[in-house]
Amino acid sequence: MNKRMIQMVVGMLALVGLFFAGRQIRIDHYPLPVEPSSTWEPYINSLDAEQKSYFVDRDGVKLEADLFIPNGGANQKPAVVFSSGSGDSAYQNYAYGLVETYILDVFLSHDMAVLLVNKRGMGQSEGNYVKNSIQGRADDLYAAVQSIQTHPQIDSDNIGVVGHSQGGWVVTQAAADHPDIAFFISLAGPTMTMRENAADNAYHAGVCQGMQGEELEAYLEKRSNLVDLSIKIGKITNFGFFGFDARNMGYDPQVALQTVQMPGMFIYAENDDQVTPSPNLERMNEIFENDVPDNLSSVVIAGATHAFRLVTDPCESWVNIEEQQQSQQLTEVLHDWLTEQGY
Repeated sequence: MNKRMIQMVVGMLALVGLFFAGRQIRIDHYPLPVEPSSTWEPYINSLDAEQKSYFVDRDGVKLEADLFIPNGGANQKPAVVFSSGSGDSAYQNYAYGLVETYILDVFLSHDMAVLLVNKRGMGQSEGNYVKNSIQGRADDLYAAVQSIQTHPQIDSDNIGVVGHSQGGWVVTQAAADHPDIAFFISLAGPTMTMRENAADNAYHAGVCQGMQGEELEAYLEKRSNLVDLSIKIGKITNFGFFGFDARNMGYDPQVALQTVQMPGMFIYAENDDQVTPSPNLERMNEIFENDVPDNLSSVVIAGATHAFRLVTDPCESWVNIEEQQQSQQLTEVLHDWLTEQGY
């Protein structure tokens, strides 16, 4: 055996070893224990609502859930189920107060119940979200909807879904699959394909690093090539985020958008570098040939980041929020839209 052949064999063995080592690390890594934000428990304890903690069963996988039902009001209440975005996110510490301010505060004040569900592998939920897909997440979300349809205090004809970021794709898909969902709201959720959204993320990352011209073009090509490589590795190995990319980068919400008949609201943030308003609104118009149906509406929240905090510089980090105020405009938009829908 010549030297080159030996090097190739050693290299292959090293890759195989890394693969199985990484696979075991990933298996051991999920579910992730969640440390709620320091304000979570005091906040939910202050709510004028009954809280019930339980697990949603989705084909044998248990998903952690908390149901909040406002005290008083109607005997049977409309409800909304929340779907989080990408990454290691749990509702107990999600997006720097987004769940508290824009979900619980808003919907409970309309005498609506709120169901929060952690995706696979987050908090006490079983499984691993990296092994899931947008369609799989939509199926998990509908299982959560079904879990409260027979609740004596829930109006089963009026259960909607709301998702943030990647959760916007999830709620749109779930609504398309299940016409018994009453409404859906996409907060900073894309209408572009996942691959297009990744390219848009790369563009903003490059611009915010001061790149332009040929330097920016080269950077974008490099990022695109890395996505291609991730997809190829995922197709071969189905490992971790490589597998996730292989399963999901081709996801396109077009058919779901063309299918939904119930009211849907798309809310974007002016200074969002993760889901830019203009190309997503353009995609919506493109899908419907500039004749978006009346059941779908959209709005852009002035000055807001991906987490709907207010900044003046679009390149200011949306995860550095100590000095960033939340958007009163978003709160008002949600209240007004729910009132228009009769809630």
